[in-house]
Amino acid sequence: MKKMLLALFLSGTLSYGTAQSDADLKLFANKELTKLHKKTKKQDIAQISSPTLKDVAQQLANKSYQLQDRFKSYDSYLDPSILANQQKTNAYSRYENPTGIYFSEGDEAIIWVGKKAQKDIKLIVTNWDDEHFKQSEYPLEEGINKFIITNKGNSYIQYFTSDGRSTPKVDIHILSGKVNGVFNLAKDNNTVYKKLLDNNQGNILDIVGKKVHLAYSKASLKKFNPEHGVELIQLYDSIINIQHELMGLVKYHREPKNHMFGRVIWKGFMHADGIGAAFHDNTMKDLVDPSSLRKNSWGVAHEFGHVNQVRPNMKWVGTTEVTNNIYSVWTQYIYNSESPKLERERLKDYDAPIAGGRISAYMESAFINKQPWLTQAGPDRWDRERPRDWGGDHFVKLVPLWQLQLYFAEAGKGHAWGNKDFYADVFIKAIDNPIIDAEQDSYYQLEFVKNACDVSKLDLTDFFEHSGILTPINLIVDDYTVGRMKITEEEINQIKRYASKYPKPSTPVLHYLTANSVKSYEKQLPVTGITGQGFEKQPNQLIIDNDRWKNAVAFETYTGNKLIKIAFNGLGSDDAKTTIVRVPEGATSVKAVGWDGTRLDVINL
Repeated sequence: MKKMLLALFLSGTLSYGTAQSDADLKLFANKELTKLHKKTKKQDIAQISSPTLKDVAQQLANKSYQLQDRFKSYDSYLDPSILANQQKTNAYSRYENPTGIYFSEGDEAIIWVGKKAQKDIKLIVTNWDDEHFKQSEYPLEEGINKFIITNKGNSYIQYFTSDGRSTPKVDIHILSGKVNGVFNLAKDNNTVYKKLLDNNQGNILDIVGKKVHLAYSKASLKKFNPEHGVELIQLYDSIINIQHELMGLVKYHREPKNHMFGRVIWKGFMHADGIGAAFHDNTMKDLVDPSSLRKNSWGVAHEFGHVNQVRPNMKWVGTTEVTNNIYSVWTQYIYNSESPKLERERLKDYDAPIAGGRISAYMESAFINKQPWLTQAGPDRWDRERPRDWGGDHFVKLVPLWQLQLYFAEAGKGHAWGNKDFYADVFIKAIDNPIIDAEQDSYYQLEFVKNACDVSKLDLTDFFEHSGILTPINLIVDDYTVGRMKITEEEINQIKRYASKYPKPSTPVLHYLTANSVKSYEKQLPVTGITGQGFEKQPNQLIIDNDRWKNAVAFETYTGNKLIKIAFNGLGSDDAKTTIVRVPEGATSVKAVGWDGTRLDVINL
């Protein structure tokens, strides 16, 4: 064994001679170079030619060597590209197995590797604290490896398999570089976290949870969350777990062992790419403080959601910034059910800035103006027709997808049609269903409608017609790349015939459901109120007292028999105690709508 180690050692670039090398190695008691021979003396150590080996030997002699940080067993993971193909997602982390060792450019790396079950194992060194981060990789062989590091950065052991089967861990001893540390939820506590933040060997700390791995700036962590590393990574794990639940991976026991990866960046804002989710350092105030992140988890869920978009079956043209927000809106609701984002956010609808403006814009675009789903106007885009495409507000497009989750997971509690796993079942179909080489993305939009009906065992075509999802269209729509969406009347009729085997939903006004009215749908509460009372009349609008018009899910404004305005329950209110109902010039009546489609006159003008 000594001769093999010596041969490997001499194959590198160290400059001392054979006799001295042999003598150096004989000072160690084992092949892993983790112990000194009992006969090794101080003067022997002083004669070691390699600065790295001399330093290791001195620290072993005086018992200051950080062996547990340098000698570890590293696990294998399924190749992220293979996992991505299995899940139809973007790739998960290529930076599994953070070593906690930080290298400087030009460092001499000396690494002992034990018996390998996998041929290709590499050391990856990545510089995260530069906007054009550099990365280098170094194949590792059994025995002693030595080479020069070409860029500074945190290091990782890349140990990927092609079949995902459990393979033996590989023992690796990294004798060089500096101990930067790794915070691992499985074994570390907040005392360790605080100690790691005070370590100044590297600028970036690797934080590993059960489902997510973060590489964030120590300075920002220390500034905005100096004490609560456990709570931070638990919250990130929770955000990813919510996505895995929605994707069906939890229900169907298909959760990957691989981690998702999030990193700090120094240019731009937030985005997702082939590496993972990326967040600018100036966003860390909101992203590393657990209380702040819990209040607003949208951005984190959104970017990780991009990675978890099931493509193309749940990510077709016009939905790149839409279907990932199924994760965001549900996560935000779980953490802040009393202040749901879409229902409370103050944005301009067709008339003026108002709390719930996004949903208000959706209802007018879809139900009154009859705009096809992917083209619906809203606060982020009123100019639907541009020279290159027709497009809509991406958040407006989210509303009907949100309504489905509310109906089945929330309003459906205690009912036969309730299904907390509605999206889990829809997503797993999308993952398992084939990818069709079709000219139009309409196949996937129509497949989504069919899957929703199959999963719910309901004929949801009325809802999808109201939303504009199941409506004729032949337009170029916007996305990061534009494409044509073409759905014909015949295709719609085919879907209707397919869904007709199922009963209709319990409510004919599912399209009016919001988080403000979910209890009315769940408890099937009748709308009540007295015509001419229970509101304050103002110029061109009514301020409805929702306690006096109980259980109204929406208010409709008419001119004769023509519907001209819609106000969902709680529009314009921060607490859903009132509803602002627009009454334009020429309006003749306002009606309150119940969950069952009942309509009561609020006022006749």
